[in-house]
Amino acid sequence: MKKAIPHIVYFLLFAVHLYSIIEDLSTVRMVTKPLICISLIAYLWISTGLKSVFQKLIAAGLFFGWLGDIFLMLPNKFLFGLAAFLIGHILYVIAFIRQTSPFALSRDKLYILVAGFLAVYSYYFYTILAPSLGVEKYPVIAYIIVIALMGLFSYTRKHHTNTSSFLLIFFGALLFIVSDSILAANKFVAYIANSGLMIMCTYMLAQYAITLGTVVDNQDVRRNPLG
Repeated sequence: MKKAIPHIVYFLLFAVHLYSIIEDLSTVRMVTKPLICISLIAYLWISTGLKSVFQKLIAAGLFFGWLGDIFLMLPNKFLFGLAAFLIGHILYVIAFIRQTSPFALSRDKLYILVAGFLAVYSYYFYTILAPSLGVEKYPVIAYIIVIALMGLFSYTRKHHTNTSSFLLIFFGALLFIVSDSILAANKFVAYIANSGLMIMCTYMLAQYAITLGTVVDNQDVRRNPLG
């Protein structure tokens, strides 16, 4: 039961935050949103002690996610939020690359399909956003490239961890792409009904899955020498 407490606390926070969006409770939303990444950093630290480089990089990525959450709540700070999340995703990419082996990839060519899908999706999504982008054009291009790389390298770590960790982090990365796609489409293209709810639901699940995948990875260190 004790091990379940962090998960219960997180999903209570999850539920309260979504409720604040549904009922438009701005004060509650302003309080709960910064707690999302902070609670996950605390869980990761308590569970692992942040002993490996991999764990430290994920914790640092969550920290920049926390900064991004705060900036996106403030008026006219979108580019600051974008920059914070961009740094967070770069840290995730570095972490995932540390668990990627060229030799393992030579035995599993499916990563080529994943890379192809992410490349096609990224280009197609950019063409949708492009007509509405102004000064945000190049930051958005950089963000699209980096988050696609995060998705790719979350897959390529497949052979350097256990199945649970691989699936959790890969699923989390894909959810992050979904969340950011909805956010960008809603901001630059057209209003999407219930977009706030969809963005935060997929975002909170994404960060949770990546964090839990990192904790689970810690339970199989013998297969993770690069940790």
